[in-house]
Amino acid sequence: MRQGISVAIVAILLAAPSLVVPARAAPGVTTANVNFRTGPGTSYASMGTLASGTPVEVGDCDESGAWCAVSQGDRNGFVSGQYLTIDEDPTAWPRAFTTDGGATIVLHQPQVTAWDNFTDLSALVAAEYKPGKDADAVFGVIGLKGKTQADHENNDVVISDITVTELNFSVLGRDQLGDLSLEVGKLLPTDPITLSMQRLTASLAAYEQLGDVEGLKSDPPPIFVSESPAILVQTEGEAVEAPIEAVDGLTFVVNTNWDLFKVTSSGDYYLRDETSWLTGKSLSGDWQQATSLPEVLSKLPDDDSWKDAREAMPPTPFADGRAPKVVYSDKPAELILLDGEPKLETVPGTALEWVSNTETDLFFYTASKTWYALFSGRWFSATSLDGPWTFATTNLPDDFRKIPDDTPYYTVRASVPGTSESDEARLKAMVPQTARVETDGTITGSVEYSGDPEFKPIEGTELAYADNTQSQVIQVGTKYYLLQDGVWFVGDTPNGPFSVATSVPEAIYEIPPSSPVYNVTYVRVYDTEPGAVWFGYTMGYLGAYLAWDNLVYGTGWYYPPYWGWYGAARYPIYYPRPVTYGIGAYYNPVRGVYGRYGYAYGPYRGIGRASYYNPRTGTYVRAGGSYGPLGSRGFVAAYNPRTGSGGFAAGGHNIYGSWGARGVTGVTGGAAWARSRGTGLTSASAARWRTGVGTAGAGYSAGRRPGDNVFAGRDGTVYRNQNGQWQQRTGNGWGAVKPPATPARTVPQATRPATRPNLPQTPNFQARPNISSHPNIQVPQARNVPSNIRADQFGRQLGNQMMQGQRMGSRPAAPQVRAPSRGGGGFSRGGGFRR
Repeated sequence: MRQGISVAIVAILLAAPSLVVPARAAPGVTTANVNFRTGPGTSYASMGTLASGTPVEVGDCDESGAWCAVSQGDRNGFVSGQYLTIDEDPTAWPRAFTTDGGATIVLHQPQVTAWDNFTDLSALVAAEYKPGKDADAVFGVIGLKGKTQADHENNDVVISDITVTELNFSVLGRDQLGDLSLEVGKLLPTDPITLSMQRLTASLAAYEQLGDVEGLKSDPPPIFVSESPAILVQTEGEAVEAPIEAVDGLTFVVNTNWDLFKVTSSGDYYLRDETSWLTGKSLSGDWQQATSLPEVLSKLPDDDSWKDAREAMPPTPFADGRAPKVVYSDKPAELILLDGEPKLETVPGTALEWVSNTETDLFFYTASKTWYALFSGRWFSATSLDGPWTFATTNLPDDFRKIPDDTPYYTVRASVPGTSESDEARLKAMVPQTARVETDGTITGSVEYSGDPEFKPIEGTELAYADNTQSQVIQVGTKYYLLQDGVWFVGDTPNGPFSVATSVPEAIYEIPPSSPVYNVTYVRVYDTEPGAVWFGYTMGYLGAYLAWDNLVYGTGWYYPPYWGWYGAARYPIYYPRPVTYGIGAYYNPVRGVYGRYGYAYGPYRGIGRASYYNPRTGTYVRAGGSYGPLGSRGFVAAYNPRTGSGGFAAGGHNIYGSWGARGVTGVTGGAAWARSRGTGLTSASAARWRTGVGTAGAGYSAGRRPGDNVFAGRDGTVYRNQNGQWQQRTGNGWGAVKPPATPARTVPQATRPATRPNLPQTPNFQARPNISSHPNIQVPQARNVPSNIRADQFGRQLGNQMMQGQRMGSRPAAPQVRAPSRGGGGFSRGGGFRR
């Protein structure tokens, strides 16, 4: 028998039961000198001998795995499976092991049956057991479970405490069942293992039915369209000008997404666009290129708040000699920026046409002559690009579900209800990022208020939230709960002291979406233990919500920012609130988060930036410089001003990692904690079934192609599909039955971290499209693109270089970062660099 076949448990838990593995060869090698025969048996003629160690390609094997089809060079024949080692194929089933006692255990394609609270994973495996060489195979079901910790930053799930929960072999006696239990237990891994989160969510997405959040809004934002270079300047309400410390005669606009200054002597505005500047008499008026700057601008303080502006002096002329058009809005808005007139490309197999010369997801539906645009996960439609626009997610043409996955715009499928990509996005959004937080008093929370604490009531509840602070403080009765970087603290006064909370009142989880602190309802206590609390948050904490059978960004509600004044000089204080629009948010299926890239929306990624006066330092604090190592470009998770300013850079959204970045010990990511209890396993390649108890059976590791056809039912019944006919194992034979039915699923009223999946009793065997396939993207030829558009496109490129390459656990090398050129050349929008 062949030796040393290691079988990855990642396949046990992740193989999607709906997928059919196509017939294909697996690389293998002979383990002894063996006859190369014309047929599967010793009665067939030998074509010669294959020497031990001969590389071969192994195809289908027979029912018992005794004979396998083999290719060697240009010859095709059969070899005894007993003398083959087949390189591991994690998608091929079934798998077989021979125990030291001579029994054979065959494991068939498993089904993940539940991921309760996204912390406890369960699976069922149809199995065959032969107590001896000449004994008949007995079919049954093995149940497995394990504890999970999601590692979103590495796109992994760590599984620990793997145990057998069920051995359902009705025809075995007590002694035989005990022997089988012992042998199966020997095969299980004893250390934590790591597997791909994307494969896990892909395998569950077809079964999982998650409830939509009630109370989100779908009103369209102001949508502007420009066919020439343009930028979108936004303020929340009327522009508010603030003085700059030690600089007389100059103010800056606090509540905008740009470096925007006003010279008080002339009343002229100066707007920084990269290293170039524009000037205008009013925000909504005409803007011109500024060839020089007033001397007062050179007096900006030499600190991080003004670093970008100081480095842009003297101004650089626009490379193409034209200043971009400035579009102004006093509320969060969106911009469709076109490189000339819309260029339409046919979407194969549909009546859709894709607009290829814009970074907006924009389509034209020829059947109804309607435009469709995607913003923050919501679709809007109009018969003219000039509007009016109406919400369209709930009545998208079916052709959107037919968008091929080998096109540069395929990722919009993640925002099309009813697609597998949308199902997976929704499921992934509910997988919690967890952390173990010690409660020995070394970790405390802190709050800064602008003056005395001010609390506002939360509509529909008896709670109140702190208004004049960037922190999230909720008053519940006489207690005050502070949520800081994914950790709940509790104190007796609004100012603390705050200690780690071991529980959170359920009343907090009744906060409605109309409240600006709604996102706190997505952070929970998941477990407690002596000396520590396990906290976890899902994507709602970062602003992504389940609605309209889709995953969207933002609640759609407008939350007025906080305005206040500090000191005798009357410095304005501005605390922004979460926004839905105005940041160019889009969903990145690989990273599983909403992000923003758009330079046309401002160097600080849109309207949700923070500017406030810090009473401790006497200076303004302007968020924007802490967005990440790629500066103001590249993928940045959609920033929520109420959840910190530095935790979401470069595509990561591990809030708990920000504690360690500040030098705080005692907050350990759940995945890191689980791994630390094992032997340091960190990748799926280290996740193995233990094979030291015996040998892996020949032939089965290659799988019965095309696809394993034996499945486990939750009731302990074993099914198979034989030539299109469903059969059920009864006693020692197979009998015809109807296909296993999928029970109706109950949809919960609202989806929060505590929601448990409602999974079907048996697998859904109908194949479905899957984002795991690697699309063969055709990259369009580069075009000459105006510099302003090119800056946006380069930002998108940096953030999405891994989009096509990082498929189901594959991690390419980090992209090479270079500064964008603002003159000459072109940029290709399609292919792997397109979101």
